[in-house]
Amino acid sequence: MSLDPKDAHCMRAMDLFTQRRFQEAAAEFRKALEIDPSFTLALHGLARAQFEARDLDAAIETAKRIVELDPDDVTAYSTLSQCYVHKEDKETAEHWGAKARMAGWKQQLRQDKKSPPGSQG
Repeated sequence: MSLDPKDAHCMRAMDLFTQRRFQEAAAEFRKALEIDPSFTLALHGLARAQFEARDLDAAIETAKRIVELDPDDVTAYSTLSQCYVHKEDKETAEHWGAKARMAGWKQQLRQDKKSPPGSQG
């Protein structure tokens, strides 16, 4: 069974990422996004590769794309916060960190509503 092309690009990107070849990983994540621009796994990988390569402005742009697709994506908000920490912009980092916490609380509330009473959800 062969992988879907976008998944194959992501797998190659993740392999490159683990080898700390962040520029090459970013290129593979971009290839996956050419196939499916809303593929959030590739967007997260791209943002992380950009962050690790210290291309902070690009990582911010990518993470904001994720937030546009999913306003409750905790990881995207956390990535934004980390980027601004590295840019030494404490106020903006705290803003995005607060957004991450709020999104996390929303997810927890949704999960709690799905759990039957008395369960350990």
